[in-house]
Amino acid sequence: MKFAVNLVAESSARLGSLSEFARIPEAVFETPLLLLHTRGASVPHLSYDLLQMVSSGHHHMLQMPLVTLVDHTKNVKAFGKGIAEFAGLKEYLNYVSVQDSGTTTPEGYHEKNSISLWTRGGRKLVDPQTYISCIEALKPDMFQAIADGDTTQRSTDKRVRKSVDVTVKFAGVCADLKDKSDILKDTPMLASITGGYNIKERLRCIKELKGLGFAGYVIEGFHTNGESATNLLWEDVEPVLMEILSSLPENLPRAFHGPITPIMLLKLVSKGIDIFDATFPWLVAERGGALVFPNSLPKGNAPVTETLPSVKAPAVIATDEKEGKPVPEKSNDEVVDRVYEINLKDKIYFNDTRPLLEGCSCYSCRKYSRSYVHHLAATGELQGPILLMMHNLYHYIAFFRSIQHAIRENELQALQSKLDLFVCSRRN
Repeated sequence: MKFAVNLVAESSARLGSLSEFARIPEAVFETPLLLLHTRGASVPHLSYDLLQMVSSGHHHMLQMPLVTLVDHTKNVKAFGKGIAEFAGLKEYLNYVSVQDSGTTTPEGYHEKNSISLWTRGGRKLVDPQTYISCIEALKPDMFQAIADGDTTQRSTDKRVRKSVDVTVKFAGVCADLKDKSDILKDTPMLASITGGYNIKERLRCIKELKGLGFAGYVIEGFHTNGESATNLLWEDVEPVLMEILSSLPENLPRAFHGPITPIMLLKLVSKGIDIFDATFPWLVAERGGALVFPNSLPKGNAPVTETLPSVKAPAVIATDEKEGKPVPEKSNDEVVDRVYEINLKDKIYFNDTRPLLEGCSCYSCRKYSRSYVHHLAATGELQGPILLMMHNLYHYIAFFRSIQHAIRENELQALQSKLDLFVCSRRN
């Protein structure tokens, strides 16, 4: 694999390309790159034909989390041709990540010599040797080294140090096993940068990983996947991220996994992150939402006038004696911010004959109305998430094309301002 930085904007946003993959040498991917999220080697809710319709025949790379494939590696190995042909997606390049960044990873279950993968069959402990054996069976075009990224802003210094120690140890073992493997020796492997929100530990991790011959880096440890990624605050992430990026080689790609919000994504792009995944549009489709945020600059979209869905207030269980104010009940549930979407389960769409998004040319918007999709969502029909996923993924792919164009034309700040204005107008 070859990575080239073709342009660096004033904001530090990078326009680059990934090319020279062994299995499909002619494939070239422009960065910032969107990885199409899969579960069990299939884009959720989309058949092969529907995926072709959404992707419009362009080259795309699939993100295949090992946690959704580990139970099937024996069958893939017996098949002998790798996960791409096994899944009937041989024209798509694939990248195997460790965890499913769209689904929350339970905290506190990694061990000294292995990590926990939470599969449909329960918890599985995977050490570096087992991990590389699974990767050999899958024969991906690119993969992530096993790591301990189980940290958040709440993590103690001891937990953060342990995550770095384990990650560095696992990375060394993976690099050694990869070099000895006839199947993987030429397959690019990305190292994971862990260390939570501790800058000192982040820099130690980078220092320990340099020189091991990695093809790029994945910045882990800011969240535990799933909804926790949508609640990241830029003021918390930025100081740590800037120290990380200033210490990484400029000639290698940098990836950031998780269903981060579009505004957070644009901020990460502006600082030089190159690779993201499509877990956000999937997460929105899963809860019955359709993306409506402005995804381009030239023509944009018609203004969205719907108010945000109401959020149930936490139950009041006591009154603060000093302040005289009610104290809400504590909850472990993540707060879901739906500012970028409309909720098709809402009854207000019962008689709404408009498309999901005015001006959108996806199949769902051209053929169906909000009222019909509302009916599907309200009754639990299987076609509901299919139509929502088609729209959301189409919308998000177009968003990335707009980001690439904005970097090229030095208009990334204008795109961010348009998105900020949209978010403020919906909240107000």
